[in-house]
Parts: sequence; structure tokens; C-alpha cells
Amino acid sequence: MSTPTVVRTTQRIAWIEPSRMPYGVDDQNIYTGVLFPRGGPKMAAVLGQLGYEVEVISGELSAIDHEAIARDFDLACISVLSNTAPHGLVLGRWLTELGLPVVMGGYQFAHRDTTEACMAPTDQALDFVPYVIRGEGYTALPAFLEALEGKRPLSAVRGLSYRDAAGRTIHNETAELLSREAINELPPANWRAVRDRDRMVVAAVHGMQGCPRSCSWCAVWPRDGRTDRNSTPDHFVDELQAVLASSDFLSVFFSADNFPAFPRWATEVCQEINRRGIDINWSCQAEVGAIRHTEMVDAMIAAGCERWCLGLETINPASLSDSNKRQSRETMEACIKELHRRGLQVHGMFIVGLPHDTPESVRATVAWAKRMKIETVQFLCLIDLPGSADYEQFNLAENSFRPLKGAYEPLNWLFVNGHYARLGNETMTVSDVQTAAENAMLSFYTVPRALAPLLQFNAANYRTNRIRGHSRWRSLRSALLHHMFVAGLRFRGVINISRWKSNPLNKAYRRLVKAEDWQTEPLIEQMLFALPATWLRTFEQVYRERQARLERLASEQIAAG
Repeated sequence: MSTPTVVRTTQRIAWIEPSRMPYGVDDQNIYTGVLFPRGGPKMAAVLGQLGYEVEVISGELSAIDHEAIARDFDLACISVLSNTAPHGLVLGRWLTELGLPVVMGGYQFAHRDTTEACMAPTDQALDFVPYVIRGEGYTALPAFLEALEGKRPLSAVRGLSYRDAAGRTIHNETAELLSREAINELPPANWRAVRDRDRMVVAAVHGMQGCPRSCSWCAVWPRDGRTDRNSTPDHFVDELQAVLASSDFLSVFFSADNFPAFPRWATEVCQEINRRGIDINWSCQAEVGAIRHTEMVDAMIAAGCERWCLGLETINPASLSDSNKRQSRETMEACIKELHRRGLQVHGMFIVGLPHDTPESVRATVAWAKRMKIETVQFLCLIDLPGSADYEQFNLAENSFRPLKGAYEPLNWLFVNGHYARLGNETMTVSDVQTAAENAMLSFYTVPRALAPLLQFNAANYRTNRIRGHSRWRSLRSALLHHMFVAGLRFRGVINISRWKSNPLNKAYRRLVKAEDWQTEPLIEQMLFALPATWLRTFEQVYRERQARLERLASEQIAAG
């Protein structure tokens, strides 16, 4: 696909964050109606300051009508995760065919490495859309808009990838990450730009770029850095108030990868929330070692924190060590006990298939999670994330389980969300990992375990709310709702696991990881039959065009000498 040369005037921009499947398709996605848009509200504010009119369209909240978008907007920006990339590629192709300029970006392309493996997703996307922005888009996207309007050459847009008129791929130099000062000059996210935002249940505030840790399988710190590029406490709470003013939400999620990783900053954020008198309940992702910062924990509770989503991963010490996790079983237990003593919920995040994992170590981890009375858990399969240290070191682009080939190869990204086994280890096959992860979830989420919290009273939560200055009635209500909420989440887990296993696409995948070579073809056909036929036709058409382009370039190279 060659790059359009027509200079366009851009005024109205559609920022699209597609869901994994089209809106309304039963995807067993627990985030439907809950998942907040990612970069859209922030970029709507950044571009709004420059005079552009931006509407954020999330596939979790709205149906995406590509014909209406092509008619009503001057440009489409499509932001994707790995598992939403196939949907985004199809939308990008359809919009491009309708004559609308399209640029893709998002976490799928946000890595900073330029190795062949890391650049492969970008090369793939350029078969579908004319432009891809790699890395942060805060400065790259405004520069790209200037190029689109003829005010600067495409070659001057750092982080931009495109193809020239001859079909050759051009990757501009990656832009440097914004400084902390530049981050704090950005305007607060514009949540009012989100279409159908009233359907959202959970609001999000980010405020933290990257993570100071270096977990080997994680793509966050290689992408966003390990230094302090956080919003100032004032700026963070401005963002919080902006999102709260945009709609009514059940709760708030501080979506930073590791909110307490910079304890002084987290403390000051929470103190600012209290100073402004903002009365909310919120959750965050956190690390085990943060519990030792008593002043910070006190400030978090006073500011309304009610749940820590802890990256526990496993109780296998060898697996923790090889993953660069700076924690032990003993420190994890101490953290969980202290959080429970303070009346907070714990959501345990575990990974199945780490180095040295075995079926026995996974079962032991599940049993431990139950003994520790962790309220909710997720046991997700280790996956191949572009840009992570493991992705490069272990050549995961080649060694992961990718059953779809040829025209359908991009559809393999659908299975990069942790629910599907993609990697084995020295003792577990891909099939073993899939089975162990499913059994772990089935063991934790049962009807008796869902009913159990309803028979208990959370005295610690009651005491904490009284210390916060809440009335006896409000504290009692909070303590009762605490366990009712846990029960509801566990029941939801029981239902969602059953629905996930019964889905035709998932049935075929689960059988495929266990299949012999001669059994794979009919299972792959079952998987493809479960996907939208319009998608398949688009991937087939793009594949034919790609093959023709490569053949033409090869012929030209031979002719040139």
C-alpha cells in the first residue's frame, strides 16, 4: 500500500480504540462496559489545545461504524493493544479504502527497540494502513498532522513509519521519551470526548509513565522507561477531578502499572486528594514491597484506597528470581496479612508458565492463595509481549505458539491476552500451561467459595472506616458491602470461566494446543469459522497484495543489479 500524497486539511479526528471483537459479539470479555479508553481522552485534550475536534470511540462502549467515520471525520487514529490489533488492522484497511487517512499507534507499536522482531508488528500494520506511529504520541502525532497538512516532510516526524511511493518501508528514528516537565505541561485528559461515556462503570487516572522495576516478561518499563516521569500530585488530582466531573462511576482505578513504586510521590498524591476533600473509593496496581512504607499506606487508605492488585506471580522462588521479581513468599505473605489487617481487599495477579514452573508449583500457588484468603485472583498464561526483555532474549516471536499462517497470521495477536497459552518452559508444554491455568481458575472460582464471604463480617474494614472519620452506619455499610462485592466478583468468575470454555473459538484453541499435527487443519478451520467472515476476506486480500508487492520489489532489486 503506497502512501497517499494528497495534502489534507484535518479538523475532525476520530480516535478509535477497538475492542478485541466487534461490539455486541459474545467475547466473554470481563471488561465489556468497564474497560476505560486508554490514550484517547489524553490525546483528545492535547489535540484539542491545537484546535482539532476529537471524538474518542471505544469498541468496548460503542459499535464502530467505519462508513460513518469515513464520512464524518478527516482522520482516524487507531490505538491498539496486541490482542485488539487484528480488529484495528481490519478497521484501518476499511477506512483507508474509503479514502480516509489512517494512522495506527498504541501499545502494540510503543516499544522503543528497533530490532527486526520488535519492528515486525509495525511492518505488518503497514500492509493495512499507510502510517504507524511508534512510541509516545504526545509530540509525534501533532507533528504528523503538520506533515499531513503539508507543513513539514514525513521524514521529519520522529517515530513515524510509512511506505514511500515505490512501496519501500521507511522507519523514522524513534523519538526520545518526554521529560517529566513536558509530561506535566500536557492538559488534563478530556473524558467528555468519549462517545457513550455514560456506559462506563470504572473511571481511570494514569499519572505514571513506566515502572522502576525490570520484570523480564513485562513490556512497560522497556517502553515507558524506569525513571520518574510522573505527573505532579497537583496535576494527577486535576486529572482525577476532570474524569469524576465527566460522568457518574461506580469506582476509580489508578491505572499506573505500579502506583506505589515511587512512595513519596504516591503519598503526596493521596495527601492532595484528602486536601481537596475528594471522597472516592479506588483501586490500584501495586508491588509487595510497598507495604513497608507505612506513611504511604496510611495516606492511601485515608484517600479512599480499598483494593491492591498485587503482582504476586508465583510462590516458586526460582521462577521469581528468573523473572527479576524482588520478592519472596515470606514478603508476599506479610504484605497480604497487613493489607487484610487494614481492611483492604487483595486481587492476586499470577502467571502460569514462568521458568521453572510445573503443574505441581501452580497447584501449590493456588492452594496458598486460598490459605491467604486472597479475595480475587487471575491466573494468566505467560505471553510474548513485543518489546519485553524476554521477547528479544528468547526469540519469542518465533518460539511462541502461533497456529495461524499465511494470510491469517496477524490473527494470532487475538490470543495475546493471558487466557491462551502461547509459551511452554523446560518442564511444561504449551498444552500443560493451558491446562494448569484453567485448572487454577476453576479451583479458585467455585460456588461454595463465592458464597463464603456472605457469611462473614469484615471487622478490619469497619475499624479502618471509623479511623477515617466515617459514621458508624457508613462504616458498617462499607464492611458489609466489602464481602458482598467479593462474593459478586467470585460468582462472576464462575460464570465467565464457564462461558469462556464454551465459546467455539476458545474450544478450538484449547483443542489445538493439545492436537497432533494431523489434527490441526480441521481445528484451525473451526477457529476461522468462529471469526467474522468480513475479517477473513480482508486478511486474504491484504495478503495477496503483500505478496505482489514483495515480488515486485524483489524483481526491481534484481534488475538494479
